[in-house]
Amino acid sequence: MEKIQMLEDKITKVIDKIKSLTDENSALNEKITRLQEGLDKKDKELRAVKEELQNMDIVKTDIDKLNSERETVKSQIENLIKELESVEL
Repeated sequence: MEKIQMLEDKITKVIDKIKSLTDENSALNEKITRLQEGLDKKDKELRAVKEELQNMDIVKTDIDKLNSERETVKSQIENLIKELESVEL
């Protein structure tokens, strides 16, 4: 009888341990799900930032092009003014 009681106690401990591990596994799976959702959100934010950086590069290129064109027009206008001044003299 005593051996049966010891066996029942061991079985009860194993069942309790399995229950504990199952609960811990569920909690860890929930944590993994939350972390994956957070990672997905950060990944989406990162893609948005990369897209903004690409847009900024395009804008910078446009600004550089416009500045270059402005300098060219400025130079042409200065040359025209010099020509006009030389005609008036």
